[in-house]
Amino acid sequence: MLTAVVFVTVLMTAVLVHEFAHYLNARSVGLPVRAFSIGMGPVVARWHWRGTEWRLSLVPLGGYVDLPGMAAKVNEDGSLAHPDDGMAVRPLHQKLWVLVGGVLANYALGILLLATAVVLAPTYREVVTGTAPEVQGTVIAAVAEGSLAAALELREGDRLVAIGDTADPTPDQAVAAIRGSDELRLTLRGEDGLERVVTAPWPPADLEPGATPILGVQLVPAEVAGVGFLTSLGESAAFGVRVFPDMVVGFVRGFGSALTGSPNEDVAGPVGMVTMVGQAASVGVAPVLLLAALINFSLAVFNLLPIPGLDGGRMLLATIVAVRGRPFKPGQEEAFHFAGIAAVLALIVLITVQELGGLLGG
Repeated sequence: MLTAVVFVTVLMTAVLVHEFAHYLNARSVGLPVRAFSIGMGPVVARWHWRGTEWRLSLVPLGGYVDLPGMAAKVNEDGSLAHPDDGMAVRPLHQKLWVLVGGVLANYALGILLLATAVVLAPTYREVVTGTAPEVQGTVIAAVAEGSLAAALELREGDRLVAIGDTADPTPDQAVAAIRGSDELRLTLRGEDGLERVVTAPWPPADLEPGATPILGVQLVPAEVAGVGFLTSLGESAAFGVRVFPDMVVGFVRGFGSALTGSPNEDVAGPVGMVTMVGQAASVGVAPVLLLAALINFSLAVFNLLPIPGLDGGRMLLATIVAVRGRPFKPGQEEAFHFAGIAAVLALIVLITVQELGGLLGG
């Protein structure tokens, strides 16, 4: 249940911000908005405000903004005609401004979420900047069952006061000190504040020839240097720009993998997203915010792809119309968009089938 709630919240927040940006950009150029829907499918509630019908729809997995001039007019005899209002008669720069609003909004939300995640969990700064954060001390985060550490009664939450002559080591220093020891001598401080010394032969006497000695603990920093929100915000914005080409390449590779049936590690479908959200939610708030930021970045880049039906495809066709100086035949542009959306949905189905196959086979 928690996974479902978190998944819907993350996805609907991204969609709501995306569509509301389209709404704001349309209103900023004087373009009326006929309807704004939160959710898809049958409308369960509606109300009117500022000339727009606001809708709450049944399926909480999407949303839309209904703008005039986005589709061909249907004459009384059933023939199609060019629309003569709304988006259809606006200059190119206004069309592009309305269409790009959702992309910019998702990117901005991704930056805010990523910056917040880094402030809450400074270790994520390494993901954003590629530079490891400053850390102090080492704490045992987990002890493997049946390991030497378990036999020596090392406990989760113990702080490594010293390893031999190395005082208050960082996790990297602790690993290096253990590997270089002739005898294991650990000074530990438990969560009760009491210190104790643990000694043992190292490497263990029963170690098989050629085997690597393993203590059996997971080490994490005791303290991580914090980062200010404004600093994190700037670093997150730079990260969003830096990963843009990688995301484009990832989408292309992922779609290619879906079509060929080869293993896909670049694009996650619904099953993969739910799995990742469940894993993040089981850890804490910061991982959920990190994942939500990446989902917003991905949604922004995906919508910017020049595929008919997506914002990028609509921007491309609007530019073509402006360059050629005349519109497509009535209904032709809508057919392009329908074909693009159908292709995207087919790819999503393929990716979902592959993910389900992986779960069932794994």
